[in-house]
Formats: sequence, C-alpha cells, structure tokens
Amino acid sequence: MGMSGLYIALEEPVLRQVIEDEIDLHDIDPSEGDNLDIDKTWQAIYFILCGEMGVGEPPLGYVVPMLDDQMLSFGEMGSFYVLPDQVAEAAAAIASLKEEDVRSLYRFEDMVASEIYPIVSDENEQEFFDYIYGHFASLQAFYQKLSKEGKGCVFYIL
Repeated sequence: MGMSGLYIALEEPVLRQVIEDEIDLHDIDPSEGDNLDIDKTWQAIYFILCGEMGVGEPPLGYVVPMLDDQMLSFGEMGSFYVLPDQVAEAAAAIASLKEEDVRSLYRFEDMVASEIYPIVSDENEQEFFDYIYGHFASLQAFYQKLSKEGKGCVFYIL
C-alpha cells in the first residue's frame, strides 16, 4: 500500500462550510458523490505540470493542489481545497493537453533525480509514463465535469 491521491467533489456551499470548519471532512462520505482516486501518481502529475515540486503556480497548481494557503487539517498530510472558479481555471488549462503534450513535459531522469513518488531507479520509463498518463486523463475528465457542474473539490493523500 502507498500514498494515494484522492479527490472529493463538493458543491460550493458545502466546500465553504468545510473551509470554515463548520463541517468536518470526516463526516463527508466520498462514495455519495463524485470522487477520484489517482493512486500514487499525484506527485508525478504535479511535477510534470509544474516543472518541479513546491512551485505549483495557478492554474496548473490547482490540478494537484498543494498550496499552503488552501490547506485544511485532515489526515496525516493534510488536505487542500480548490474553489469552483479555480477548478474552472485548472480545467481550462489542462483541457487541450493530449498525450503527446504530456509526454513532452515528462522528464523521467529529472523525476528519478528528484525522487518523485512513487518512482524507483529501476522503473521502466514507458510503463511509468503510461501509468501516469492514464490517471492524468481521468483527472482531466474529472476537472472538466466539476467545472461544468460548478463544483469545487478537496484533495488529500491517504
């Protein structure tokens, strides 16, 4: 088992209540709404989109959000919220990215050198890309759906 990246879609009023600590995330059942599990690809997708760790400027920084000013207290690693307008910005930023675009941003050697989770030194470069891209495509569709529905989300690692 490892650290999987999970998203819970929330209507804006509920998300605001979570942000204001009026609703505890533990009280929200993710199976009752839209959610997404991107498995262990969260750090690799972040690295591909943002170029390095810790520099996740919007709108690409909203895709796998790890912005300190949008952090919530939930789980060992915390969680991060993305407001509906930020989801829309992120969805627009990644909407046109095709496999070849993501491949052009994929720097396998840099990922190994930066110890991007969950990569290991004997990882197969093509298989790892396929693994990442499959989850990226799901994430892309998830953000498009949330954008159309005017929803925000919470991202956390479990």
